[in-house]
Amino acid sequence: MRPSNFKKSVLATNIALLLGTAVSMSAIAAEADSAVTADENIEKIEVRGIRASQQANLNAKRFSDGTVDAITAEDIGKFPDKNVAESLQRIPGVTIQRQFGEGAGVSIRGAGQDLTLTTLNGQNVASTGWFVLEPAKRSFNYELLPSELVGDIEVYKSSQADLAEGGIGGTVIINTRKPLDMDSLTFYASAEGQYQSDSDTVDPQFSALGSWKNDEETFGVLVSGVLQDRSLQRQGNEAFWEWGAGPVAFEQERKRSALTATFQYAPTDSLNFVFNAIDMQMEANNTNYALWLTQGDTSWSGAPGSGAWDDTTWLGGCGLCGGDAPSADGSGTQVAGPLNVAFWQARPREATMKSQVFDLKMEYAGDNYEFTTQIGTTTSSGGTDFEMVVDDGTGGTPIPGGSYDFTGGSQTWDTNGFDIAAYDPGSLTMGTGSNFNRTPKTDDESYIQADIKFDVDFGVINAIKTGVKYAQHNTTSRRYEYIQAEGFDTTIATSSVAAGTIDVGAGDYQIAKFDPEALKAWAKSSIIGESEDLGSYREVDEDNYAAYVMANFGTDGMRGNFGVRYAGTEATSTYYQSGKKVSDDASYGEWLPSLNVVLDLSDDVIMRASAARVMARPQYDDMYVNPNVLGADDDLPDNQYWVVGNIGLNPYVANQMDLGIEWYFNEDSLVSVGLFWKDVKNFVTINEYRADSADIPFEGTLRPDEEAAGWTVQEKQNGESAIIQGAEFQYQQDYGNGLGSIVNYTYTDTETGEDTYTDMNPFLSDSSEHSYNVTGYFENDLFQVRLAYNWRSEYMIREQGSYGNRLHDAFGSLDLSAIWHVTDYLDIKLDGNNLLEEGSVQTGNNNFQTNRSGFTNGFPTFEYEMARRVTLGASVRF
Repeated sequence: MRPSNFKKSVLATNIALLLGTAVSMSAIAAEADSAVTADENIEKIEVRGIRASQQANLNAKRFSDGTVDAITAEDIGKFPDKNVAESLQRIPGVTIQRQFGEGAGVSIRGAGQDLTLTTLNGQNVASTGWFVLEPAKRSFNYELLPSELVGDIEVYKSSQADLAEGGIGGTVIINTRKPLDMDSLTFYASAEGQYQSDSDTVDPQFSALGSWKNDEETFGVLVSGVLQDRSLQRQGNEAFWEWGAGPVAFEQERKRSALTATFQYAPTDSLNFVFNAIDMQMEANNTNYALWLTQGDTSWSGAPGSGAWDDTTWLGGCGLCGGDAPSADGSGTQVAGPLNVAFWQARPREATMKSQVFDLKMEYAGDNYEFTTQIGTTTSSGGTDFEMVVDDGTGGTPIPGGSYDFTGGSQTWDTNGFDIAAYDPGSLTMGTGSNFNRTPKTDDESYIQADIKFDVDFGVINAIKTGVKYAQHNTTSRRYEYIQAEGFDTTIATSSVAAGTIDVGAGDYQIAKFDPEALKAWAKSSIIGESEDLGSYREVDEDNYAAYVMANFGTDGMRGNFGVRYAGTEATSTYYQSGKKVSDDASYGEWLPSLNVVLDLSDDVIMRASAARVMARPQYDDMYVNPNVLGADDDLPDNQYWVVGNIGLNPYVANQMDLGIEWYFNEDSLVSVGLFWKDVKNFVTINEYRADSADIPFEGTLRPDEEAAGWTVQEKQNGESAIIQGAEFQYQQDYGNGLGSIVNYTYTDTETGEDTYTDMNPFLSDSSEHSYNVTGYFENDLFQVRLAYNWRSEYMIREQGSYGNRLHDAFGSLDLSAIWHVTDYLDIKLDGNNLLEEGSVQTGNNNFQTNRSGFTNGFPTFEYEMARRVTLGASVRF
């Protein structure tokens, strides 16, 4: 039992010191300054392992002025997951979006991943995606950041004036380690092998960290690095209706590296310099494979009235009921009928993603004041460096008597004896022009920030903090089409590139595989130059600035802060029009007041209340004025999209309130309940309409059927507002015998207008109504085991173009982490992710009558099998 005069500030300080990491909450730092007066009543908790990490997490939460959760690694290399995003999903109110089975985006309290701000050591990290269709966003790509480089993470759900603007849902601050916080000559190294059930391969990962400081503890150097290979494979079914569907596969060879160097110089107790240099890179060469089984009952071929049809007209209708044939005007969507042809296709690509950070921070503590300044630059390059398409050389082989049947909620086919595993088209034809290209992207930011905090004695106000920040940002997206040698034969015999078969589909399917490396070498041999598609040139420049003032207050039983931040932006979109470079400008500014209050209801129970106005800037992809052309001159009919951005978009703004009660019934345990409410305005909506080809200034190539069909135009504009409200429940307890448990549950209700999204569903993207996670753990001197299950209810995914807006089914993942402490220096670690191999099911969900479309309510649009990942490794530390 703890004594009645238990000192909170000293406990927080001791835990941070014992763990060798700095839990960087400003409230803890302020409390720690007074810890020098500690006496015999100090309670020291000298523990390591899961319990130590949970204690640090609880103390970071307890002594913050706002609504904050934290994740702390209890030691180097012992972050609870191999992916930082997957660790964040264990925080109440946080859900993640997965890309090919790995956490890539974070959503907080139903606001969507685009409205989450993620910073590294308090600053933005330039980020570009590797995928050819990935839009330019402000979201941080968690795939780049290995967990071994992370010391702790703070998740701010409430706002305060000294926090960078950008988090409508919340702000994630990832902090790296510093050498003067660690023992001198600390060394850590690990070697692991990861097995993935879909690719059936074992891939290596190596990491190392070394830290040194001089005897005077005034200068230190920390160097760390991670190298990882991963053979990724995903099988599934995809439908692009009403052209066809089929079993597909995606293969990727990932080579990821991250290198960091941190130099820290503290010549006096009052002065501290930290310089961070970080280089993160990923090669992401990938190939899509498909055997498309096209329809025989489309509106342009076969008998459009044959088979079964879904004529659902509104959300919550009969779903895939296999209804009657359509009315005379053909309304409805086919869900069963005859097949037409089998069409083999692959898209080999080479892709990269790189980010660098150079950051210098200076801290000076004078008499009754603290001054901090930070200056740095971050750059990123990425995108698809090479893309080609190879199509079935037959143009499609008929499947006599074949049929499809999707009435059971999944895509199934009866090929009437046609052996899809043995099917070999004999030749492949290479796509040219817009189908033979590279699409590089860049993202850069330079910033400078200065903050000063004064200790004052103005009644209950004990400190005033103020600061300014200025950042210049540039992002570009370009497209180059390769020029081929005249007379190059774009047809190749399959016998020269045969590579066996590949598993495809959500089920037991196989199709022929042809060597993507050989296909790329063949295609590259034809290249004699390239030409830039100026119609795809997109660039945004921003000058972002902010200034704030904030007061901290405290008295018996109460503490908190209040302040105001002003944030402004001047933005320019540069593009080409009729071959000439032109630009459009826009600007805006917002006042962002905030208030956080913490009341001690008793020694162990506190109440939090907060109110704030917050903002997030629109996504770069929505600000590009130059049209984004999707679906032109490809293999899918009538999927041409002309997507027009708007540099004049206003930022998202929200008024929000939080109220919570937290009961810390012992040093390791917590029960809490929190309520939240947000009123979010200026959602980016899409004005969608049809246009004739003659009305669209497209200078590229269209097939004759595309020319006749015209375009779907999507214009970006500010539109509806939304209400986000809900409740969080958190229970955490250590039972004192090595056992412990953590239970989190979040209820989120989002409401918006039907016109906010083109699917007309009045709820937000990435938002699950229910989410929970349950974790149990056991540890002693030899072993440490943690088993966690995370679950979220269905949620909407919304993308531009042919992938469209669809509903993702509920998803749950069971994960395991176990460590055997062989000696004081050697650990053996076993990790398992998605042990139950839960899959991803995505269905159409349009809230209106939808004709001949895969986005009809309940239509089985996409379904993917998700791999089980098991990692076994050893680490040494001394």
